[in-house]
Amino acid sequence: MSPIAARKKTIIWMIAAIVLAVSSIALGAGLIVSQNSLTDTRNQLTDTQSALSSTQSTLADTENSLSAAKDTLASTEATLADTQTTLDTTAAALTDTQTTLASTEATLAETQTALNSRDTTLASTKDTLMITQTKLAAVKDTLSTTQNELDTLKASLPAKEYELENTKEALAATEAELAVTQNTLTAAQTELSDTKTSLSTTETELTATKDTLAAATTELSDTKTALTATEAELTTTKDRLTAKESELTATKDSLTAKEAELTATKDTLTTAENELAATKDSLTTATTELETTKATLAATEAELTTTQETLADAQAILAASNESLSFAKLNPATRGTDPGIAPSPMASAVRDPSEAVAFLLVTVGTKTYEPIPLLEDGYYRLIHGVCVNIIHVTETSIEMTDASCADHDCIAQGIVTLENKDMREGGSYIICQQNFVTLRLCTRAELEAEGIVLQ
Repeated sequence: MSPIAARKKTIIWMIAAIVLAVSSIALGAGLIVSQNSLTDTRNQLTDTQSALSSTQSTLADTENSLSAAKDTLASTEATLADTQTTLDTTAAALTDTQTTLASTEATLAETQTALNSRDTTLASTKDTLMITQTKLAAVKDTLSTTQNELDTLKASLPAKEYELENTKEALAATEAELAVTQNTLTAAQTELSDTKTSLSTTETELTATKDTLAAATTELSDTKTALTATEAELTTTKDRLTAKESELTATKDSLTAKEAELTATKDTLTTAENELAATKDSLTTATTELETTKATLAATEAELTTTQETLADAQAILAASNESLSFAKLNPATRGTDPGIAPSPMASAVRDPSEAVAFLLVTVGTKTYEPIPLLEDGYYRLIHGVCVNIIHVTETSIEMTDASCADHDCIAQGIVTLENKDMREGGSYIICQQNFVTLRLCTRAELEAEGIVLQ
């Protein structure tokens, strides 16, 4: 294999390596995007897990609060039942107290009536005793008078025997009356003594009854006060129980809403867990793909490193080729017969460059040279490094007629003329990729429009 063919093969491999490197760079960019997407997915997964943990904690707190609220509700209902029982017991006791109070008031009224009757009887007995005492005093006075008269009569007995007899009869009658009066007085005194005893007993009973009545009145007043306080307390208790019932109703409604919210939260949590599981599966798949991509990227990076080294070598070769670039116009009689033919200077053209209507623009690698005015039919030979290209030109056309490249694709691209350059597939260009050479057919106007100054 000749050095030129070997160099051509090397350059082809370099181009393939460059294409592979570009693909690797694109793959690396895609991998970076995938890594960023994976990082975002991981961050989203972390946020979702944090939100899930927070939701589970909130759910546990809500369940604890719900349990505590249920316990409080049960305790409150038990307290309410006990309070209702106490209220019923107090109401029954109040009814019994009211009944006892009514009975005590009736007994007190009867006792007062009996006492009033006893007072009336005592007053009547006192009046009778006064009358009897008055009568007794009168009888005593009468007896004293009668005794005086009797003495007088005894003194005048002889004269008064008749009167004495009459007086004796009167005295016997008076004595009988006195005896009756005495008996009446004795009976009255006995009755008076009994009445006094009875009155004393009655007064004692009356005092005891008054004390009992006062105690009963005090107790009744205390009972009324306690009853009033109990009624107020019962009213307060009823109001408090009513408020408590309202509060319990509100609490039940709140608990119902909370249970509904808890159910919704559980459903949301279940959905989030399902999504999390799906996300985990996707993350696992993405992680697997990422590992595969990382392995591919590692292999690509190794290949890219090799390609970069090869590219560096090619660039070094190209730089060396640029430094040894040779571009000369060939003698038509000897064109292509001797690769080492002495070049004729490009400035040997006999016509004025300002007369040219077309120009050849040559680019080798990344460097573009000054435009060559096309003034006559001829050939040019371009040598850079081991690469050789032969160019045929006329006043209005360019064509690659020979090249050291392996596939001669540049030769197959044909001729470029001012007439066909706007219609042909490659436009105004002829490209030799393997030799890094580009030819372009330009008009004066095109060059001036691009800012290229022509001499």
